[in-house]
Amino acid sequence: MSLLLVLGCWLTCLVNDPASPLDQQQGEPPVASFDVLHYDLSMNFNLPQKTFTGRVVIHVRALTSLTEMTVDAASATLVIDSVRTRGGAAAFHHASDLLSVQWSQPVAAQSEFDLTISYHGSSTYSGQYDGGGVYFISPSRLATISEPNFARTWWPCVDRPSDKATAAMTISVPESLTAVSNGVLRSVTRHSGTATYSWETDYPIATYLVSAAAAVYREYSEPYRRADGTDMKIVYYLYPEDEERGKVDFQNTKKILEFFSRRFCEYPFIREKFGFAEVDGNTTMEHQTLCSIQKDLIRGDRSSELTLLHETAHHWWGDLITPINWKHTWLSEGFATYAEALYLEEAAGKDSSRKYVERWMDAEPGTYAGSVIGKTDTAFWDAFAPRVYNKGAIVLHMLRAVVGDTIFFAIMRNYLNDPKLRYGNAATDDFIAECERTSGKNLKWFFHEWVYASADSVDRPAYEYDWTTNRNGSSFDVRVFLNQTTAGKLLFRMPMTVTLLSAKSQQTFPVVDSLASQTFSFVTVEPPTDVLIDKEHDVFKVLKRAEKR
Repeated sequence: MSLLLVLGCWLTCLVNDPASPLDQQQGEPPVASFDVLHYDLSMNFNLPQKTFTGRVVIHVRALTSLTEMTVDAASATLVIDSVRTRGGAAAFHHASDLLSVQWSQPVAAQSEFDLTISYHGSSTYSGQYDGGGVYFISPSRLATISEPNFARTWWPCVDRPSDKATAAMTISVPESLTAVSNGVLRSVTRHSGTATYSWETDYPIATYLVSAAAAVYREYSEPYRRADGTDMKIVYYLYPEDEERGKVDFQNTKKILEFFSRRFCEYPFIREKFGFAEVDGNTTMEHQTLCSIQKDLIRGDRSSELTLLHETAHHWWGDLITPINWKHTWLSEGFATYAEALYLEEAAGKDSSRKYVERWMDAEPGTYAGSVIGKTDTAFWDAFAPRVYNKGAIVLHMLRAVVGDTIFFAIMRNYLNDPKLRYGNAATDDFIAECERTSGKNLKWFFHEWVYASADSVDRPAYEYDWTTNRNGSSFDVRVFLNQTTAGKLLFRMPMTVTLLSAKSQQTFPVVDSLASQTFSFVTVEPPTDVLIDKEHDVFKVLKRAEKR
């Protein structure tokens, strides 16, 4: 999900509505005792009434002996009609957004069984960013969005990113509409004015990435050539009035997929599809294999291309490897944000990419204050604050400078190809472990100060510098003084460069600043006319020359 789409809402909510519904601690089902393997979800949407009926079959493996289990089911939007398991009706209790199910005979550990839940519901969701669920746009359009934990508002599930499962989605809508979802379209049937679309993904998926959308769509596609020489379909679903504009805006999709596949690894869902579906509201989202793109971004001038790129990048950063919980959202959003800069570097050159990163760095000091790691797993504006996106991306930019390009991109590829993480989950420590494994360096200090450390007002070091020059025979002794004026709140250790400019030459020296006040000494053959600290802007900082007294 792109920060450009949420920043205005974030600022408004901070002023007008500081307590978003998701900023309240919610009950969570205990899932350590079972693992969801597959969801088979069937839904019939009544668009004029803004209601739905559904049935979900949850295929589960018991991790311990079980006589009960609990899943998420929003009390405000869902009414549970029945629950069946092990061939018969099961007792259940639905309250406080939790559905608890009990049965008499225990299920043995490592046994697999089905839990079938029939339900009906309604939705008043209006398509705003910090809400979610089913957005009934009109009698002919609907869309869903579930990040971070709104899947529970339209189907009972274990609504946390750590329990990924395969999924099938059967959607029934008026026959004039096309219904789209994740994965591969298995069948379309029509009966008595209703069209039923059956979609299925064989790749594990987190509940927040499951989607359904329906509208009068114009569909078109293009082939993407896989590494083995066969083709995967890139598919687009657009409202009729936006079809031609969309063809302009989406013209570089294949190029973007090819770039990320070269830079990181092959598109992770290559056996299925990649595509975009147009939706309304603030509902742009990286739904696995079929991103949702809101109508007001389809303009026919490619002005939203970086947002399209961001959502595409999530298929590596967030969809393939999903944060284990919302404290670690930067592993998704920070990485997808930095992917924007990487693509600009490829398409427009390193200067263009560097200027793009500098826009994030130019934010007012304190804008990104607080740790990049979230404080809680349930607070919406903690998990999706600007520091998660932009400072998260800046962290990667600095890491690249610390370890060098070759090692940095090896880290990214090795992380994505780690069999313990692919199609599963990761925490920040998993990424740090890969950084250290690939680089052969201890990098905990770097992540401690840039990702974990939290200060109320400090989001970067502030430096003051000055220098002196003294002749020493045929050479000159140059002393550069560097003070961290924010060291009292948070002391940073950072490698950087000092560049001495003279009338005839320039010399650049690597240094490591790690003290509140530090002096670096150099010998040159010419007196410097100027001194530059970190001239490549590899370090996130505030820098000024000390005032003369």
